[in-house]
Amino acid sequence: MRGTMRIASTKDFLAGILFAGLGAAFAAVAATSYAQGTPARMGAGFFPLVLGVLLAGVGLAVMVRSLVVPGDGLPRVQLRPLLSLLAAMVLFGLMLRPLGLLISAAALVLVGGLSSPEFRFKEAVLLAAGLSVGAVLLFVTILGLPLPVWPSY
Repeated sequence: MRGTMRIASTKDFLAGILFAGLGAAFAAVAATSYAQGTPARMGAGFFPLVLGVLLAGVGLAVMVRSLVVPGDGLPRVQLRPLLSLLAAMVLFGLMLRPLGLLISAAALVLVGGLSSPEFRFKEAVLLAAGLSVGAVLLFVTILGLPLPVWPSY
């Protein structure tokens, strides 16, 4: 057919749209609320504006490339991993203050582990225990962040 454009790689085309849209939105909205300045005397908004324009340019380049270079189609969306990981992060955020870092981190690992078809409960419990202790050591002991370790009643 004459006058129609054929996309060789749908995945790249959609990624290009995402990059171009985010870059343009960032350059238009976020960067313009600060003074721009000049390249010799940059203002606070100069660097974010340049990054937004560059990201939009990369997006356009990816879109043009997707018209020429063939690629794979879009993969099937897997809902179990998506929902499991989302639930794990929301649960962690809701549990952190009242139940402390140890329990919240363990819940994050256990619920997040459900996203894998190779989930084994015993291994997940051991991993959750190790990562919870590691999180407390790193964030509370070493970095000194004021996070509750134990449940607050």
